Amino acid sequence: MKQRNLIQSDKGLSLMELVVAVAIFLAMFGGVFMSMSAGQNSWAITATQIELQENLRFTIERISKELRESGSDNTGAMQVTINDNTGPNSTDVLQFFMPVICESTGSIIDANGDVANWGAPLTFGCTDSTCMDADNDCTTVDYSYLEYGINANNQLERRVRDASNAVVRTDVFAQNITNFQAVLSGDSNVVTLTVTASGTTNNNRAITTTDSLDVLLRNRG
Repeated sequence: MKQRNLIQSDKGLSLMELVVAVAIFLAMFGGVFMSMSAGQNSWAITATQIELQENLRFTIERISKELRESGSDNTGAMQVTINDNTGPNSTDVLQFFMPVICESTGSIIDANGDVANWGAPLTFGCTDSTCMDADNDCTTVDYSYLEYGINANNQLERRVRDASNAVVRTDVFAQNITNFQAVLSGDSNVVTLTVTASGTTNNNRAITTTDSLDVLLRNRG
């Protein structure tokens, strides 16, 4: 029985085979890189959008919690004023009065069931006279009205003003707010708030998102 000799070739890859192999490798590597890059971009955009949406939700809920306590007094006079396009970048400035307790023994509602005193709490979430009136005396309501508007740094501010229009206190509670609009529908006692937030992803892509809310004013004269 003859033994078959195994002949091994010492011939390597040809130049053409090497070029084809490198081209296939580069194509595969490029596909993987593009997929990873697209995934990273998508993640960055989604993360920024979520952050902006949370900022908008917090902003609108914060404003509406105080705004909905406003409305019209017992004579029918509206206690909400919207100064159109008077803020930075033609944004609106929202001003309003709300029911306050101006004495420790006082009440928000008078004997006739109307709002006893209109004014503004010095601090957000205030529920008693110590932060609703400076001297605890209803002869004068020292904190006259609230104001919401954007400053030059795209921060949304809550401002408290007195009867002479002087700012008593300013609090910044939202960042990256690039537009703030308010529309009052007097017939239905509804204020529509529209707020826009803008941000940049970590790969310098600009993202903008907008949210709106109709706020029903509770007090009606």
